[in-house]
Amino acid sequence: MNGAPYKVKFQIFPSASRGIELLRDLAATIRRSVASVSEMIGNPEGRPQQLRDLATAEAEASDLVHAVLTHLRTSYISPLPREDMYTLSRLLHETMEQLRGTGELIMNIGSTPLSERSSEQLELISQLADLASDSVQRLNNLDDLEDNWLQMVQSSKRAARTHLVWVDEIATFSKASTIHRHQRVADHLMLTANTLRQFADHLGRVLVKES
Repeated sequence: MNGAPYKVKFQIFPSASRGIELLRDLAATIRRSVASVSEMIGNPEGRPQQLRDLATAEAEASDLVHAVLTHLRTSYISPLPREDMYTLSRLLHETMEQLRGTGELIMNIGSTPLSERSSEQLELISQLADLASDSVQRLNNLDDLEDNWLQMVQSSKRAARTHLVWVDEIATFSKASTIHRHQRVADHLMLTANTLRQFADHLGRVLVKES
């Protein structure tokens, strides 16, 4: 030995990385499903197939959140407290459920096209989903996550402002039934964005607690 200090390279244990992998896969179902909902808006003829894709993604997400629960109950090693890992997985799963619900509502939207605000909302939800996906892959290094948290908060605020503009547009429709159908789609997309905001809020609590 030359007397130089020996540096130990720390690596996350495989059982701990399994939890991160499951959360990453959950986030991936959201990213794919945002694309499916966007396709439903732009291509009415393809809506039945896209809705089937959303149902498949929701079933996959349900299996993944169950796998997270099983993993947390049987593993002694986790990058975060088990309660936090479960909360993050639950919020991702709820986001997936809401996207599938949005698809169901779009199927019954009628002949009046959705506002351009719908695409704007989906773009913001896509940004939120990308940030959530990146965040779960960095859970073993929390110092990298503060910028993600801030960007998620900012994107969710933009979604809230876009929703208000969309609601004002919907109010100009003449038929009550059209207003009702479009309002439900707008509200469901806002619910989706708000759930990802809850994900960001919990991520912020983790950053404060684990710092």
